[in-house]
Amino acid sequence: MARLNQSPTYRAAFQRAYGQPPSSRTLAQALSAFERSLETNESPLDDWRLNDNEQAVSESAKRGFALFSGKAGCQRCHFGPDFNSAEFRNIGLYDGQALADSGRAAVTGQAADLGRFKIGSLRNIALTAPYMHNGMFRTLAQVIDYYDEPDKVVPNARNRDPFMAQPLHLTPQEKQDLESFLNALTDKRFAMVGRAPAPKGR
Repeated sequence: MARLNQSPTYRAAFQRAYGQPPSSRTLAQALSAFERSLETNESPLDDWRLNDNEQAVSESAKRGFALFSGKAGCQRCHFGPDFNSAEFRNIGLYDGQALADSGRAAVTGQAADLGRFKIGSLRNIALTAPYMHNGMFRTLAQVIDYYDEPDKVVPNARNRDPFMAQPLHLTPQEKQDLESFLNALTDKRFAMVGRAPAPKGR
């Protein structure tokens, strides 16, 4: 609460939304409102998949969905209507040195949980940069590049899940198609549809 109240931006936003500065009650309301915004089936992808509207998404996004479900292996972790799961996974962003956030191990005390983080929803992912628990990737293209060749970005990762042991060998077109698919998960209710600009800071 102290951090929120020290920010003129957040104080003004809470004042506009709730008529008062940040408090434990209004923070809970804000978090609840955010979480409700994630429960949606109002994206172009849903229009295509649920309503058989072939014009709702590009051919690139359709190819990206096939890659997501197949060659890229994304559905191992991101599945169901919200493209997430209740699992904790180590995708290789822990090396005990430059990347030292121990993830779930800080809670469980178990060495097997080092570098494991909760899998998040991909809904509206184009609007939520920066990416990963530490914000190390500023664009979806960087995220896709990482999954394509994780060792190239973090060569000394510890406890990385075995399914990420080999490069995906995605072509530039396949990477673009995956990004098109991810952009198609943006809820139509949001004014800013498509790729979000990279933020200037975390």
